[in-house]
Amino acid sequence: MKQRGFVLFLTVIASLALVVPALAAAPAGGTVYEGLSAPGVDLGFTRVQVEAAYGEPSFCQSGSTAGDFAYCSFPVSGGGQVDIRYQGADGGDPSNSPDDVVSNIRWHEQVSGWTTTAGVNTTLAKADPEAVIAAYPEAQVTYNAFGVVYSVIDAQQGIEIIWAPDFYNGTVHVSMAIFAPRPPAPEPVPAMHVERIDLTASKSRGQRQISAQVLVRNERGLAAVGANVAATWTLPDGSSQAVQGVTSSSGYVQFVLSGRLNRGTYILTIDDVVLADHDFDRAGSVLSASIQVK
Repeated sequence: MKQRGFVLFLTVIASLALVVPALAAAPAGGTVYEGLSAPGVDLGFTRVQVEAAYGEPSFCQSGSTAGDFAYCSFPVSGGGQVDIRYQGADGGDPSNSPDDVVSNIRWHEQVSGWTTTAGVNTTLAKADPEAVIAAYPEAQVTYNAFGVVYSVIDAQQGIEIIWAPDFYNGTVHVSMAIFAPRPPAPEPVPAMHVERIDLTASKSRGQRQISAQVLVRNERGLAAVGANVAATWTLPDGSSQAVQGVTSSSGYVQFVLSGRLNRGTYILTIDDVVLADHDFDRAGSVLSASIQVK
């Protein structure tokens, strides 16, 4: 009887082993496709799909709204963890809904078996940050106050590597993440502005001369060479005279009135400044100047 009972006990244990599944976890190794997927999970996967691949999260925390479970962590086979960031299906905040989707996948240095298509994993990143920079030559590299690499982010490929120092024990912790690629920011259009207008008046042998020196500079404070400046003189009698000229190598253009000019106020108004591939910063410009002629 004792032997039969022991056999029955083993049979029950064996049957339980068949019906109780092993706890799921993220795979220990695999290829990371920048901006697309990590081993087992793709960007854009729903919360349901993630948990089908990785099992239940070890813990979750809220983001902007209490209970939204915006960030969830999952164990990785062999050690380490992967952090999943969710957003709503419409691109807004998550709501702890099964339909929330993955917007960011981050893994930490213990997960050394995840290697990107550029050949980078956490082991390489920790040992040789310069190799990471070489692997992503178009990335933005940020250095900390000590001149040490802090982050490498290639927004167009959707990959980020961070070196976070631990000042308490003098070590550095590496993590990597993928996200949806972002298009390159448009190149800023250089701008130019009228920095000053200097008016002078002189008289000789009954003839008057009124001169305007207009200085145009670019956004770096350098002379805007070859800019076409259109302006208008307003005379004391209310009449106007349109003038135009091109800035010299020093950024100046000169406009001159001469002859039997009446006494009164003369005003020069800048109408437009045109230079190829440049914007005219009208708000940042001196647009008019006046002089009283006696």
